[in-house]
Formats: sequence, C-alpha cells, structure tokens
Amino acid sequence: MYAVEFQAPIENGVVHIPKQYQDIQDTKKATFVVMYESVNNTNKKDIVKSQLEEFHRLRDKSNNKIQATMELVTNTDEIEVVIN
Repeated sequence: MYAVEFQAPIENGVVHIPKQYQDIQDTKKATFVVMYESVNNTNKKDIVKSQLEEFHRLRDKSNNKIQATMELVTNTDEIEVVIN
C-alpha cells in the first residue's frame, strides 16, 4: 500500500486530486483519512469572542466594580460541607 499527503478543495462532496497524483484516479479502491478544521469551531470562537466583548461592555457600564481574583475564586476556607 502506498501513501500520499496533499491538501485539496472539497466541492459538493468531491475531492479534487492534484495533478501530480493523477495516477491515483486509475486506482479501483483507496483509503482516505480526512483532517479538517471544523467550521463550527471557528464560528464558536467568533461567538465566544463577541459574547466576551459584550460582557466587558456591560461590566464597564455597571456600578458593580467587584472583580473576581484567583485568590477569591479558589479560596475554600469558608466552604461548608453538608452531608445528608
């Protein structure tokens, strides 16, 4: 079995094989491994970024100037454990 690696556009489910690998087209059967960057992840990053920007905008307009610090959010000294 031979292996080649290339990047190619996918249009309507059709992978366009580069010219230097045209001999692959005569092969009856091949195994494909497809690696891609998810479009949804990109969209999620954009959504998270815009949500974070909106949060900062609203926080800046707020009268509540309390800021969480690593010390405040990790301090477990006053946490009570209740066992039922």
